[in-house]
Amino acid sequence: MVNLNYQVGDTFLLQFVWRLPDGDFVRALFQAEVLTSIDVAEKYMVRLNELVAGSQESPTGEGREKAQFTKEYWALVVRLVGSRITVAWEATDGRALQMRLATLTGEHDFFTRYAASGVEP
Repeated sequence: MVNLNYQVGDTFLLQFVWRLPDGDFVRALFQAEVLTSIDVAEKYMVRLNELVAGSQESPTGEGREKAQFTKEYWALVVRLVGSRITVAWEATDGRALQMRLATLTGEHDFFTRYAASGVEP
C-alpha cells in the first residue's frame, strides 16, 4: 500500500515524457499543487501550476539544443499549465510518467477531462 504524502495545498514536482513521431522524447517537469485526495482510488487531483523545466532528447538519449526543439509539441506542453488531472499517489516519487502522445495532442482527454466536464475538486 502506498502512503499519502501530501495534503491539500502542498506542491510537488511531476514529470511527464512523450515519444514524438520522429522518435525524439519530450520531457516536461511541472510544479503540481494538490487540490484534493481521492483516498479510495489512492489518487490526487492536482493542478499543474508551472512548467519548471523541459528537455528534448534524440532517440539515443542525446539532449537537443533548444533551437532544435519541435515547436509544435512544445506549444502543447506549455498549454498544459493550469490543467487539472488525477495522478496515483506513487507519482510523487519523482520518476517520469510515460504518456501516450495522444494525451499531449488532445486526442485523449487526460489533461482536459476536468476542464471540459466542469468538475470541481
